[in-house]
Amino acid sequence: MIQFEQEWINGGVSLGAAAGWAADEIRLVSELGFALAEQGRNHEAITIFEGLIALAPATTYFEVALGALWLRENNPARALPHLNAALASDPHDIPTRVNRGEVFLRLENYEGAKKDLKFVLRKKNKALTNNLLEQCFTRARALLFTVERLSKAS
Repeated sequence: MIQFEQEWINGGVSLGAAAGWAADEIRLVSELGFALAEQGRNHEAITIFEGLIALAPATTYFEVALGALWLRENNPARALPHLNAALASDPHDIPTRVNRGEVFLRLENYEGAKKDLKFVLRKKNKALTNNLLEQCFTRARALLFTVERLSKAS
């Protein structure tokens, strides 16, 4: 264990690896966080995902979850760094782009919102559609309509 601890201190391994967490243990805890979020227990879910980011910082899903949860809690400033981190890993993630577009709208960054939402809507013809994607496209259209009205008013 001392070897992993030293590697963690030196930045060579994640805290989860240094502490001996197995991938299945991390997955089970993330499933608990997801279930709490589904129940609307956002603060408990946030606590879990913040802990998971400390254990396994390279896992994009935890950033996506935290960004969505902070957005749900009406705290766009706290959501933005998590959504940016997730999109740095996968810039084509449609739900995360929509969430960041909404965050930009709430922060009155209308150009950033337009860019993300138009990106999503350009993908509609190229992507295989499913229920989640259709919801994302509908939400992106509604948000873009709002952004365009607000940006003209300011």
